[in-house]
Amino acid sequence: MALVKVTLASGASVDVETTDKIADDMVAAFARYVGGQRTPDKRTILTSSQSIYVDFSKAAVVRRIN
Repeated sequence: MALVKVTLASGASVDVETTDKIADDMVAAFARYVGGQRTPDKRTILTSSQSIYVDFSKAAVVRRIN
C-alpha cells in the first residue's frame, strides 16, 4: 500500500491510501498534466467499490509519501 498526498491550490490537503501502482500512476498523471502533455481523466479507480475524482487544475502538488 502507498499513501498519496494531494495538496490543493487553496492549501488544503487530502491523503489517499491506495496500491503502489495506482499511487505511481496518480503522481505520473499529475506530472504529465503540469508538463502540458496531457489532461488526464479526473476519475481514478482505487478498488472495485471506491474511486476518487481529482481536478488537477486545482491541485498544487501530488506526491507519494511511501
